[in-house]
Amino acid sequence: MLAALRREGEPYRLTAGQLSQRMLVTTGAVTKRVDRLITRGLVSRSVSEADARGRVVGLAPAGVTLTDQLIEKHLANEAALLRGLSDSDRSVLERLLATLARAVAP
Repeated sequence: MLAALRREGEPYRLTAGQLSQRMLVTTGAVTKRVDRLITRGLVSRSVSEADARGRVVGLAPAGVTLTDQLIEKHLANEAALLRGLSDSDRSVLERLLATLARAVAP
């Protein structure tokens, strides 16, 4: 959820329905996760500016910081995994992953 909000760009806000689509989970699952993340101070829930009946979930400053730290660790891990591959191996992997992405794209 944190990554989905961060990818959205400032102001890092989405509705529960939008989060549900991006995370491939039910809106009920989104609600439970939002509640837990609110408790940790990582997200907030507020009234939608577009529709006073709706709510939006926003990434709190602590959530931005944590997400950026986790992304940095993730990228370092990816680099470590790829470090053992030659340039030729990386090219083959890139081609295979592109083929796979096309095969699973809607």
